[in-house]
Amino acid sequence: MSEIINKANEIIGGDLVKALKNRGFDAEYVATGDDALKKILELIPENSSVGIPGSVTIRQIGAIEKLQARGNKINQHWGGLSKAEMKAARYAENSSDYFLTSANAVTRSGEIINIDGSGNRVACTVWGDSTVIFVIGLNKLTFDLTDGIKRAKAATIPNAVRQNELTACVKAGHCVDCRDDARMCRAVLILEMPLKGRKYKIFIVGENLGY
Repeated sequence: MSEIINKANEIIGGDLVKALKNRGFDAEYVATGDDALKKILELIPENSSVGIPGSVTIRQIGAIEKLQARGNKINQHWGGLSKAEMKAARYAENSSDYFLTSANAVTRSGEIINIDGSGNRVACTVWGDSTVIFVIGLNKLTFDLTDGIKRAKAATIPNAVRQNELTACVKAGHCVDCRDDARMCRAVLILEMPLKGRKYKIFIVGENLGY
């Protein structure tokens, strides 16, 4: 059964890679998160700095530990920081040589969707000098933009739980388009093509990664 699923994922992932390439993205299919990590380590030089936002996918594949172990400088705002330290870390992420992240959704026609509460992740993927690397599991694949935005908003619920935020969607179990101060989905970014002058690399992974 696993061989059939792997083959099906390869076909689905291959079609998605074609759609992304048709939009001008440098995209590649890999079977596992471990395969993606190997590619990332080949792509990022050891003396480079790497910005990593609050991405569960990137932590799930063990990228931070591997990059740190070989000497890469990691800029991240993950956990245990003061408000001032958090702000400085977010700026450092955007000024890094590489920005390593995931997406909340990707459509079958190759549109990449991210949702944000503070704006740091969506900003880093569109403005700056770093090379942006996306690692996107096939569980993020949606039929179209409407489904993609719905998926992105649904992903806010486990993210809020992770951060111990009792948002309206956590209480309801689904998006309620709230006006709460605690709301975490405040900006939606749709990447239709690479930004002018910006380098992107996208790894589509034949596994479930992230939320």
